[in-house]
Amino acid sequence: MKNILGREPALWLSLIQTVIALAVGLGLSITGEQVGLINGAAAAVVALVAAVAVRPFPVPLLMGAIQALLALGVGFGLDLSPEQVGLVNGALAALVGFIMRMHVSPATAEAR
Repeated sequence: MKNILGREPALWLSLIQTVIALAVGLGLSITGEQVGLINGAAAAVVALVAAVAVRPFPVPLLMGAIQALLALGVGFGLDLSPEQVGLVNGALAALVGFIMRMHVSPATAEAR
């Protein structure tokens, strides 16, 4: 497992969850759904940061992180309909595919 700033990803997630719980306990006014969205987005981003060192680059993980962050935005009031979220996801998938295609090549028959 790739460390992030010298710590394991699970430790970072635990820290983020603890900070959120502390903030809510001290009066931060957010819903349970928003807490779940924050935790989900944090997990996706931490996994993405850890995966950056992996080759080949895990494109599905990048898309998962983008989708989690988009859900977080909607959960906190970003005014997008489900159809618009789908359009944004599709556009980002096309953009990621366009960028990644320049950096990958098909596997050889021996590598499969």
